[in-house]
Amino acid sequence: MTEEQAKELLQKYLNKQASPQEQKKVEEWYATLHQENIELAADRKAAIGAQMLAHLQVVMCQKPKYVKVFKLQSFIRIAATVLIIITLGISIWKLITPVKLENQVTVVTGSTERKHITLSDGSVVSLGPSAKLCYPKAFASNNRQIALKEGEAFFDIAHQEKRPFTVHTASGVDIRVLGTSFKVKSYQASKHIEVAVITGKVAVSNKKVNLGTLIKDEFLIYDKTAGRAAIGKSKAVAYIELAFDGASLEQVINKLQYVYSIKISMSDSALSKLKSTAVFSSRQSPEEILDIICSLHHLKFNGSKNHKTFIIYR
Repeated sequence: MTEEQAKELLQKYLNKQASPQEQKKVEEWYATLHQENIELAADRKAAIGAQMLAHLQVVMCQKPKYVKVFKLQSFIRIAATVLIIITLGISIWKLITPVKLENQVTVVTGSTERKHITLSDGSVVSLGPSAKLCYPKAFASNNRQIALKEGEAFFDIAHQEKRPFTVHTASGVDIRVLGTSFKVKSYQASKHIEVAVITGKVAVSNKKVNLGTLIKDEFLIYDKTAGRAAIGKSKAVAYIELAFDGASLEQVINKLQYVYSIKISMSDSALSKLKSTAVFSSRQSPEEILDIICSLHHLKFNGSKNHKTFIIYR
């Protein structure tokens, strides 16, 4: 075998292109390199050395690239996994962490203490003993939400049709209103939640269904254990003050509609701008209040037989 043939065979072996017989010949030759006193011509040694050095240089150049690529790919995979875990963790944290209202105020009453709180929209909350209420210093532009964490409270809510008012309880029962007055009794130690409407209308619900819509003098008792609600008529009658200080006739009508759950219309839209200053009580009938208001402006009114619909005219 000539030197050129030996080089070609060694190259085929290194490129894994040699036949089984050729592989055996190279391996037998390699084994003889470890024998002692082997004599090789100087030019043969130089050729073999140069060939093996070239192969070694190729391997040395390729290996770092392979390791570098492997490490980079591994790093990318690990970084992607960590990023996914962090993203999922943040998403889960946002889902299980309740949204906190900015500038939230918490009011707690003692065992014999009562407090009256005026909210930013003009609504008034009267807290009974051992109660806890959380509310924001300023309500959002599209809704009003507070939380009765514990105890009993009476709510006199300012009417704002475009900003519904919602009271959340610790048991997951929510009371939603537009403008009315009602009482909520929600103690964590009790198996029941009570909602009683004094004036207007409220909707009571939990996370699953609407439990009922209450009007004036109706109450709802919700069994937290059974998840059921019962509605009845209030025996004890409570009254609130209806005060108007320079209010337009439209504002007066809106208040009366929610307090008494009635419908009042005007024959002429120009009447809506008439101003009224007076103080009434929900003890009075809507007919009595309308009679006084109309007398102030030299107006008249008619009511339906069921006392639920009225019209004001000149």
